[in-house]
This record gives sequence, C-alpha cells and structure tokens, in this order.
Amino acid sequence: MFAYITGMRKGEVQSLRWTDVHSDEIRLRAENSKNGEGRTIPLEGELGELLERRQTSRRIEKKGVVTISEYVFHNSGKPVGEFRKAWATACCMAGAGSLVCPSCEGPVDAEYKCEKCSKRFPREQVRYRGRIIHDLRRCAARNLLAAGVPQAVAMKITGHKTDSMFRRYAIVTVEQQREALRLAAQYRQQQAKQQKVVSIN
Repeated sequence: MFAYITGMRKGEVQSLRWTDVHSDEIRLRAENSKNGEGRTIPLEGELGELLERRQTSRRIEKKGVVTISEYVFHNSGKPVGEFRKAWATACCMAGAGSLVCPSCEGPVDAEYKCEKCSKRFPREQVRYRGRIIHDLRRCAARNLLAAGVPQAVAMKITGHKTDSMFRRYAIVTVEQQREALRLAAQYRQQQAKQQKVVSIN
C-alpha cells in the first residue's frame, strides 16, 4: 500500500528508516534514491495513517529480549530482502498472477504439476507470470495524474527526473479514453446548442 500511494521504488521502500520519517513528512535521503536526489513526501491522509500503524511493528520481542527496528518495513528488525517468491504467491492468491510450467508455459497446480504436459517441477523451477512490484509505481503515477495533480508535482512525489521517463508510467486506461470521448460529445452538444441560439438571434 505504501508503494502504491507514493510510487517509491522497491529499494527506496526497503531502505526507509524511521530517522527518515518526521512529524509531517518523509525525507528520502539521496543515497537511498536511484537517481541520487533526495526528496520530501508529505504525510497526508492515508499515508500518515499507514505510518502510524507501522509504528506498532517497531517493537520486536524474541526470547524475552525487546529490540526496536530502525527500518519502517522490516523482517524481524532486519531490512526486507528479496521477496519475489512471497510477491508471486500473493499475486497468485489475489488472481493477479499465475505459476506456469518452465517447459511449455502451461498452468501448474498447487503441487507444481503442469496441466498440459503433466510434468511436476520443484517450486524454484516454476515460472511466475503476472504483476510485478514495479507496477505499484506505475499505478501511483497514473493515479496522481488521473486525480488532476500537475505532472511536475507528481514527478516530485515519485522521484522522476525527466518528462520522458515519467510519461512511460502515465498509462492511459480504456476507461479514461471512454470518459474523454463522453466529455468531447458533451462539449460538441453544448457548442451545437450555442450556435443554434446565435443563429436564432
């Protein structure tokens, strides 16, 4: 949800520390940003609420010893490492991805047996097809633009340096195209009515 709202890159999310979180904003350090530039993201609305909930996860108790994690998103206090397998599992469960046979690309069942060629594979050999973590960054950019946020402001939030790179994320949906055609039709109808009134007068 954090990546979906902010459009932060995977590495930026993984490296985010509580020292980067201030009372009303996140100050991403330049060394943790892919483009080498730090940026500030205000803690507004659901983003602020999300980080408040994360505060409760800072405290880690193991065998009677309590430690406080320095990372906002962590695994038992340590930075979150690679999570491709967990991501693939979550996406498959949500219907946003599937596991396929490494030989014929056919679907596999819960025991990693291919429905097409009937071969069974170890989990690490089965391929994943579906959404990737970077899709959350694309969604964040698209949502900002669809909400009417000026591109320059959206780029500051997502950390894009150039228009050309940002435009790659600004994917136009079919529904947005439909809405554009509806608005254009309304505009033409209004223009026709105004011309009729002018010609009558």
